[in-house]
Amino acid sequence: MELQALNYVLDIDGDGQIAGWEAIHAIKWGFSLPGRLIIEGLGNIPLVAETLGIQASAATGYASFNSLLATVLNLLFWVILFLLITHIGAHGKTAETDAEATETPDSPQRYRGPRVSKPPM
Repeated sequence: MELQALNYVLDIDGDGQIAGWEAIHAIKWGFSLPGRLIIEGLGNIPLVAETLGIQASAATGYASFNSLLATVLNLLFWVILFLLITHIGAHGKTAETDAEATETPDSPQRYRGPRVSKPPM
């Protein structure tokens, strides 16, 4: 099975050089890839494709790659990925919290700098 969503030509105008607009277009294509892959996968399931009106197969053409459904699915993918990354990072333990948890009242205190005595008044 050939995935049409993965077909991309970086040098669009074929002049042998990659222009700035081609690089920006490639970045946009990369960010829209998850939604396109989901749409293409759903387009190969006949019942789902008929229900949602997806046209993302060789028989019907690939017009649904730029649809609202593809955009919403793409947005959901990136939001869920961002939330997972921030959730995992927020609950990770650091070495400092582990050290504080292992300290007991009898253990020596960490060095916090020289003690400065107040001058007599």
